Amino acid sequence: MEVPTVSVKDMLPFQRPREKFLTLGPSHLAMEELLAILLRTGVKGQSAISLASDIVQSFDDGVYGLNRMTVENLVKIKGIGTDKAVTLCAALEMGRRLGELKIKETYEDFSQPFVIAQYVMERLRHEDVEHVWAAMLTSRNKLIQLEHISNGGLVSSLVEQRAVFKKAIACNAAAIILIHNHPSGDSRPSDEDIRLTKLFVSAGQFMGIPVLDHIVIGDNEFTSLSEIGKLS
Repeated sequence: MEVPTVSVKDMLPFQRPREKFLTLGPSHLAMEELLAILLRTGVKGQSAISLASDIVQSFDDGVYGLNRMTVENLVKIKGIGTDKAVTLCAALEMGRRLGELKIKETYEDFSQPFVIAQYVMERLRHEDVEHVWAAMLTSRNKLIQLEHISNGGLVSSLVEQRAVFKKAIACNAAAIILIHNHPSGDSRPSDEDIRLTKLFVSAGQFMGIPVLDHIVIGDNEFTSLSEIGKLS
């Protein structure tokens, strides 16, 4: 969708992002126009739409990079202060959470690999560093909550194992699913991923809180170590 090049004040009323949103609906707006609505105002010599275009162009992959928006990288863009950055990041987080709520309402059994993968996909597929999460499940495999464990990938330290099971005990989880992302986009587990998973599975057996699976998230793809027979 082509973005208008004229300033907002020079547009006809029906061409302005807010009026266009009200008249035609959000699906008819370009991404830059939606961003401009969130930004509300531009800066001296630059319209909100122009500022929105700068945000999109700041990412190598264009609009897809918006999934990686953080306050830290947004405030580096001329004209974006902390308030505007927080507004944009809050909107992104709200969208993610609404998507997660929809999946949680639709599925009850979170031990199914495709369900947990759907739940975390948009949160993890665009990350440029590895993040380790753990899904805490009830005895009926309903999701209690998702817990962030660490950055930088799964490690074999007792500290990390204790952190996982301490959080599981705190929320009265009956089982755990480990999750981490591969920034490369390739979800195939490494030999180290498999080795470390087996350590956590053994620890879970000892603690009486089984590790049901380890899901590796790639770019719109995932691999379940349980499904490929590499869990134990």
